[in-house]
Amino acid sequence: MTPPSKKSTSASSPAKPKSAPTAKRKAPEKPGRKAKDAADEDDGDGAQGKKRPISPPEMSQELIDFITAIDSYKRAHQRPFPSWGEVLDVLKSLGYERGA
Repeated sequence: MTPPSKKSTSASSPAKPKSAPTAKRKAPEKPGRKAKDAADEDDGDGAQGKKRPISPPEMSQELIDFITAIDSYKRAHQRPFPSWGEVLDVLKSLGYERGA
């Protein structure tokens, strides 16, 4: 009686694991958030899925001052993405204080 044969694996040709075909999986919805649909992203110009940037005439002077201060900070400190602490420092430099 001969022993059952074993598959021989050589070091020169390692066996590749078989992979199942990849299918796109839908990410689970987060609690408290509704699913987006085309109506949520439609801004009226027919381009769905893209948000229109806000133009300066639509901004308050307070918002323009904040954007300018953040941009100045980023340029002066060579920081493309300031931390939240740095944003808070910019806000304080503009005179904002925590309400009671």
